[in-house]
Amino acid sequence: MIKKILIATDGSEHARKAVALGADIAAKYGAEVLLVHVLLRNELTDDLRRMARIEHLTGEGGAPLTESLAEVPAGRFPAYVTFSESSAGTPESLLRGVGAQILDHAEDLAREHGAEKVAKRLEGGKPVDCILAVARDEKVDLIVSGARGLSGLQALMLGSTSQRLSHLAPVTCLTVR
Repeated sequence: MIKKILIATDGSEHARKAVALGADIAAKYGAEVLLVHVLLRNELTDDLRRMARIEHLTGEGGAPLTESLAEVPAGRFPAYVTFSESSAGTPESLLRGVGAQILDHAEDLAREHGAEKVAKRLEGGKPVDCILAVARDEKVDLIVSGARGLSGLQALMLGSTSQRLSHLAPVTCLTVR
């Protein structure tokens, strides 16, 4: 029986589909959903690196944040993530802010798909290691993740997070395309 489902999300389109399917399964079984986002620090795309640099400089330099953000290409950055001048700060605070928005968006989607019990965890470290540690600590019955995420070239060279999860997880993994 499925009692707890961990859904890994990075804000990508595949992760959105994973949240929707995982929540559908949770609704059917009355299971709890645990949404996990690992800070994009180690798997940072060029867009996010540039965003963090601009965010930090904006906080110190006093230039309006909206002007700086206009220079950042959309790229793989989740479209629903927003920034304001009040979000200026360190790169760490930027990444936490992005993570919180990704989790909030995922929670809304999970509830739209019928999940009633939804918890969120924001983690820092290597995505696979963090997801596996949370899965063990929380005694989840199923891990759901998207087939592709935001990690780009590194995934092509080292294997995707979902591939590594499916090989190392102590529970069933569902990879969503």
